[in-house]
Amino acid sequence: MRRLFLPIGFVLLAAFPPTHPLHAQTTNGDAARGKILSRSEQCQECHGETGISTSEHYPKLAGQSAAYIRKQLGDFHDGARKSEIMNAMAANLSPQDIADIATYFSSAPRWSGEQDNFSAAGQRLFLAGDFARSIPACASCHGEKEAGADQGQNPAPAIGGQHESYLANQLHAWKADDRKNSPDDVMNDIARRLSDAEIDALARYLSGLRAMK
Repeated sequence: MRRLFLPIGFVLLAAFPPTHPLHAQTTNGDAARGKILSRSEQCQECHGETGISTSEHYPKLAGQSAAYIRKQLGDFHDGARKSEIMNAMAANLSPQDIADIATYFSSAPRWSGEQDNFSAAGQRLFLAGDFARSIPACASCHGEKEAGADQGQNPAPAIGGQHESYLANQLHAWKADDRKNSPDDVMNDIARRLSDAEIDALARYLSGLRAMK
């Protein structure tokens, strides 16, 4: 698979103290207001009206955990996650704005995967990992149904059925330390133990699944 890397790192315009994560400040969101905001703040231009992006460069958000979307928007806002586009988009969002946008996209029907995509090697890594190389099963955090898990301030995302290229690009970014916003850098540690072929196998396997709630 050809590796497609997006620009990672917009000028940071605002920041919240690290002891008070932005995503943790507000938990109740208004989906109706979030729909309006997601249009006015141009979220829909890349991620689609209901969070089903048509470009492989942008993740599908429909039905994703609201806690996870909040976490990522908060990280983009305070610079813990770098993206040329997203740091600027999130810079002026308030905690309530973030909660509302997250609630809107999370309330949309979950996406489905590319049914023809499959990789036996990717399936083995996802379900069993590789004990000899200290690679845990991806399912241990993301769930066997690939629907993610609410883990307090560090929720694991739903990844089944996500765009193949987006999944591969994120794993390559973890591996290269271009992305560093997982708890205790766990994703960087895991991705560094994966070969490029294994990353592509995981991305292909996961992209063929449907993330079930």
